[in-house]
Amino acid sequence: MRLFVLLILLRLPGGTFSAFFHPIGSCSTFFHPAGICSVKSVPTTATATATATTTATATATATATDSLPLPAQLHAALDSLHHRRLLATLAEFDDAGPKQWMNYVPSVGIGYNLQGQPRPTMSFSLSQVFSAQRQRSDRQAKRRSIESSAVLELERLHSQLDAMLQRYELMSLELATMRKVHDIEASLYELAVMDYEAAKLAPSGFLPKQKAFLESELAVMRKEMEVRGLENEVLEFVGVR
Repeated sequence: MRLFVLLILLRLPGGTFSAFFHPIGSCSTFFHPAGICSVKSVPTTATATATATTTATATATATATDSLPLPAQLHAALDSLHHRRLLATLAEFDDAGPKQWMNYVPSVGIGYNLQGQPRPTMSFSLSQVFSAQRQRSDRQAKRRSIESSAVLELERLHSQLDAMLQRYELMSLELATMRKVHDIEASLYELAVMDYEAAKLAPSGFLPKQKAFLESELAVMRKEMEVRGLENEVLEFVGVR
């Protein structure tokens, strides 16, 4: 048995009265002194969804992905990250190491003279000097090769970053369009709920509109996740995160 929470008496032309009862179960029942004129039961889920539609639509419109820094800032961050990596790679070719000068130190030992007496000796080999110079030349050549390769690699990384930013811009435009479409679907769904509750729309006509609204909302959520994922990918690519 239903409990009625609202009773409104309306005076109709001719002195008759019409009473409108609204029960807790979200039914719309019209009574007339001569008897019941119209009775329609509406599922409570439809009313609850209609109440949440405005909130859901506002949330979908207001929820925006964190915008990325400006492209110039991202490229500058990429330059800084690449420079730090290059310095770390070139550290092993630093000639300021403590063992470099040892290549030019003569060898000291002990020898014996003709009388068999020990005496200190010192020898120096030119081949040792030439070998040290050749090693230094090889290190410098390899260092220049790494630096040249780093320049080409940095250009490739900047091109890759530009492609990622272009993809991010297209995905953001797509997301903005999907949100506009979702706003339209939400408005149509609200109208459908009103018609359904007023017994102007059959369940067979209401459920497809509800399904279209929910699918639109789900599509927006998925696209937002894709955009956020690309944002994180860009930030990690330039070393910001």
